[in-house]
Amino acid sequence: MFKSLSMSNPSIRLSLILFLVGCSKGLLAAEFLVISDIHFNPLAGLNKKQFLELNQLPIEEWPTFFQSLNQPLSQAGSDSNFSLTVAALDAAKRHSPKAAFVLYPGDLMAHDWQATYEQLAPQTIANNPTAFREFTKKALSLLRNEFKRRFPEIPVHVTLGNDDSFCQDYWIQPGGDYLSTFAEVWEPLIGNEKDRLAFRESFPELGTYSVDLPDLGTERILVVNSVLWSASYCCDYFMPKDQSCCGCINPGVSPGREQFQWIEGELSQAKKDGKRVWLLMHVPPGIDSYSEQKANGESQTAELWNKEFTDRYLKLVDEYRDTFRISFAGHTHMDDFRISRVEGLAVSLHKIAPAVSPIFGNNPAFQVFQVDDQTGEIENWQTYFVDIQRQKSNPPDTKWEREYDAKEIYGFSRVNTESMEEVFTKMRNAPNGSRAAAYRQHYAVNAKPVAQDNLFIYVCAVLNTNYAEFHNCLVNHGLSPPRKVDGPAKIIRAIGSSSQDTE
Repeated sequence: MFKSLSMSNPSIRLSLILFLVGCSKGLLAAEFLVISDIHFNPLAGLNKKQFLELNQLPIEEWPTFFQSLNQPLSQAGSDSNFSLTVAALDAAKRHSPKAAFVLYPGDLMAHDWQATYEQLAPQTIANNPTAFREFTKKALSLLRNEFKRRFPEIPVHVTLGNDDSFCQDYWIQPGGDYLSTFAEVWEPLIGNEKDRLAFRESFPELGTYSVDLPDLGTERILVVNSVLWSASYCCDYFMPKDQSCCGCINPGVSPGREQFQWIEGELSQAKKDGKRVWLLMHVPPGIDSYSEQKANGESQTAELWNKEFTDRYLKLVDEYRDTFRISFAGHTHMDDFRISRVEGLAVSLHKIAPAVSPIFGNNPAFQVFQVDDQTGEIENWQTYFVDIQRQKSNPPDTKWEREYDAKEIYGFSRVNTESMEEVFTKMRNAPNGSRAAAYRQHYAVNAKPVAQDNLFIYVCAVLNTNYAEFHNCLVNHGLSPPRKVDGPAKIIRAIGSSSQDTE
């Protein structure tokens, strides 16, 4: 039959060309991983004797020590122990063996890390700050080694979270010891020598750096330290007090302003170079996701960023809207989104990654994204998770499974600002539809779904950037006005592990 086909026939030649193009296009999709908010707690389940034993071991022997404990995976209400940490990394490697790079949107260390350390250490941080810093460096080095073991040939780009600090939550010091220590630890994972040099020269000052993404010729990533823009940055609520280890001071808004000068220069250069820019940050702009708690028909609300920085950011993304591609963030621990608007027009999408840590009742998860390596357009993603309420076995027997395929449940064409705004607009207009049902189910990664009656609180948080817009959105949907709180940190502490208003 095939011998009868003549290549001299123009229609046959055209069909063959189209077939080959279609095949090649299928090969152009690259993958990358997003893993966030591990909140590694190497002290989970240890007593003082075990702490001393661990602390005396070289970092190369820490995995053997943890394996000897035979600890089950961390459960809801706790941060990630070693078992959960390596199980997540193993599953990520298994489900995306050919990822081109990994993005990590912050919070490597456990919540209340300083207090956790002092419960087991023979001396307080104030009495022996060097011992605390050295132990923390070992914990970070272990994380680096575990990432490197699974992803030896690809870069792991990381930003710091509010819990990544020697001082205290939200108290990272510009130009301080933590930034220089982390830069030393993480540099081997950044990529080629050119990228490592850029990281080495930039990161220790503010926690920022800029590199081109591998296998994506049109794309550049700017890693920013959005903790400096947080409304809780160096707030009194988390003042280090007697746990101060490193001359912790409150620098105010100066480092946040300095970071904006840096990012403006980087955006200008990216535009000249014809690059599209991705942002990697920890705290996204917008309404605090932990505020989505109903109390007598009201929701408590705080803006995640200092207003000065929110306004400046919106102006910047509006000016460079043709240069911005997408932003990846973490912090909320939930599978969520934020869409920034300027005068009603959506200008930037923030994809918030679900956490590995299950401390807020979510199931541990990570996400695999597909991107067209010719155009840089992100096409789709899948979420993989472990149901920790059902899986109580040890890591080798732990089942990580696909939770959903995003294009299948949300029905978008591309992962960009316009398409995701359309998804949530449809969700708002059809709160009982399939998109809304999927969002409610997957928000906490198949743990407890968002209550149907409270859907608009979440959707309004996605689609509105500041308190006034959020307030109007709730009222327009017949809900009580939100009660404004002066800082997101207070809401988080008030609601703890019961933070999500679910069924």
